[in-house]
Amino acid sequence: MNTPPHIGVEDSAGPGEPGASGAPGAPGAPGARPGTASAPAPRDYRLLVPAEGWDRIALDPEVWPRRIAALVERQFRGVDNAPHLKAEMRADLDRRCRSAWEGGGVELYLVSMDIRGIPVAASLLVTLIPRPEGQVKPSLEAMAQGLAVEGRDARVEKMPAGKALVQRYKTPPQPGDGSTYPDTHYDALFDVPNTNSQLLLSFSTPVAPLADVLTELFESVALSLVWRP
Repeated sequence: MNTPPHIGVEDSAGPGEPGASGAPGAPGAPGARPGTASAPAPRDYRLLVPAEGWDRIALDPEVWPRRIAALVERQFRGVDNAPHLKAEMRADLDRRCRSAWEGGGVELYLVSMDIRGIPVAASLLVTLIPRPEGQVKPSLEAMAQGLAVEGRDARVEKMPAGKALVQRYKTPPQPGDGSTYPDTHYDALFDVPNTNSQLLLSFSTPVAPLADVLTELFESVALSLVWRP
C-alpha cells in the first residue's frame, strides 16, 4: 500500500508523486503488527527538513527515475554540451537509489547548500528495518552497550519520537569524491511504536570543516521526527 509522502517544511516529492510503500505501521508493511485499540501502530512518520537545498527522492523504482531526471536537468540548466556528465550523474544517482531501496530505504534526501560561504554536500537516508514476527527485538540500550564495547561512540538519547540509539562516527572518503577528508556520520535508530520494526535515520557529509555545524543540523532533523497515527 502506498502511503502519503513524508512531508518536510517544503514537500520536495512534487505534486501527485506517491509516497514510499511499506512505511511504519502501514497495513502489510514488513514487521508491522496491528497493535491494540489503546496503542495502535503509527500509520506514517513526519520529518521537518530545511525548505531550501534538500531534495527528496522517494525510494520507489517507479518514482525515482523521474525525480533523478528532474534533478539532473536542474543541475545542468543552461549547459547543453555535457551529455556524458549528465549521463554519469543520472547513473550514479540511480545506483545509490537502488542500493538504498534494496537495503530497506524509504526515502533519500540529497543536500546541496551554502553554509558560511562554503558549498555543502550531504545526504539523509531513511531506512525501515523490519524483523520477522516472533523475532526478539534487542533493546536500544543493549545495542548501545555492544557498540560501546567495540569502542564506538554510541548512546541512547531521549527525543520527541521516543528513545533513539545515536552514533557519531567517521569513515574514509569515498573513492571518486575528490576529498581527502573523512566522511562524518550521524545515525539515529528509533523503535517504531507498537511494531517489531525500527526506523534508521542515516546522515552523512564529506565536508569535514563544517562537521560540527552539520552534525547539529542533522540532530535537529532527528529531533523533528514524529509518528503519525
